[in-house]
Amino acid sequence: MAIATELPEEQEAAGTYDVFLSFRGKDTRLGFMDHLYQALVNENISTFLDEEEVETGEELKPELARAIKSSRASIIVLSKNYASSTWCLDELVMILEQRRVSDHIVLSIFYNVAPTHIRKQESIFGEALFEHKQRIESEKDAKKKTQGAHKLEMWTKGLTEIADLKGKDTSGRRETVVIEEVVKEISTRLELHLQRRIPHLIYIISSWLKRGSSEAAEILTIWGMPGIGKTTLAEYMFTLHHHEFERSSFVEGIGRRCAQQTLLDLQKQLLGDILKKRKIEENNSDLCTSRVEKAFSRKKTLLVLDDVDNFEQLDVLIGTKGFHHGSKIIVTTKDGP
Repeated sequence: MAIATELPEEQEAAGTYDVFLSFRGKDTRLGFMDHLYQALVNENISTFLDEEEVETGEELKPELARAIKSSRASIIVLSKNYASSTWCLDELVMILEQRRVSDHIVLSIFYNVAPTHIRKQESIFGEALFEHKQRIESEKDAKKKTQGAHKLEMWTKGLTEIADLKGKDTSGRRETVVIEEVVKEISTRLELHLQRRIPHLIYIISSWLKRGSSEAAEILTIWGMPGIGKTTLAEYMFTLHHHEFERSSFVEGIGRRCAQQTLLDLQKQLLGDILKKRKIEENNSDLCTSRVEKAFSRKKTLLVLDDVDNFEQLDVLIGTKGFHHGSKIIVTTKDGP
């Protein structure tokens, strides 16, 4: 496999962590969390675990917020005292927000608690939220009271949302088995096997994608014989970075699909992705090209064109008028540049 592009001499650091661990220390730190953390580290999964305990009412530390935002996934261990910690609840809200705005993966573990109690805020979870509510209502400062009420609403919604996500239940199960399942699932969902197979290429391409450009769009060509993983690599990089761009599209198997479909079908897919529309009503290839060109000129875009076997296809698909500055285009092909 070869990569044809002009790469930066200095490499930009990749994401800080694979996994952020959110948990209530007094419940799990010396047992379950210690074993989970060691299992993750033993699998070379970069993991953030905070060593400090805090009291209810303290604000989330900036370094924790940064760690969440720089992690690709979070594991939330919901134990009996989790909701009694405002810090844990703030982490929960921030993690779920990352899930909404990016590809942040969230895996929940119900550590000897019933998901229905979390969903409905019953039992110890209801009691914890009631105590938070009383504390907030007794606040004398009007601004702090309003902020507290807003937080309480977000915590309640967060607990309901996390309880509705598929997770691991430890009740009646050996912890070693649960931990083994968690490590395996998080490794698979993060596609760490791919990272280990081609770490150097991933590092180079990630650096290139993160490198901003105030002038022109840049094209990266990944080429080599069939079956060596070009599409897998391109798809992985697209999944990892597409949220960093205003618009994005991954058009797979262009050569194969052109033999079975018209280029207009591919144009419609591309235009639908870029305009964020499910269906494109356009039956003229030239007009479709014009709309694609206009869309590309307005927004910073990440575009992957996979398995291009005829570079004339590119003129029809994306036009010739160029892209918005900062855009990145990845082309995979079996033919050299």
